[in-house]
Amino acid sequence: MPLLEALPVQERLSSHLPEGHSRAEDILELLQSPPFRQQVDAFTYVLRTGQIDLTQFGIDPSKYKFTVDSFLEALEDSVSTQSRDAMDES
Repeated sequence: MPLLEALPVQERLSSHLPEGHSRAEDILELLQSPPFRQQVDAFTYVLRTGQIDLTQFGIDPSKYKFTVDSFLEALEDSVSTQSRDAMDES
């Protein structure tokens, strides 16, 4: 999987995995595992049905749709805003 072979991506993901399970093959195995896929499906469902309070993630629900792509975009925007605010305070 080319995305996992990109060193920064693999390093960032591996920091969230148990020690000794940080190879690209380990990450790919996790991403393809039934439990992980079930959790992604469950999260997708609560996003699509509006059963999750987006404000708990610092996201204004009026600006984004209830989709995974929109949720990820909103998180990126939120992180960018927080980073900018932190730099402005320095």
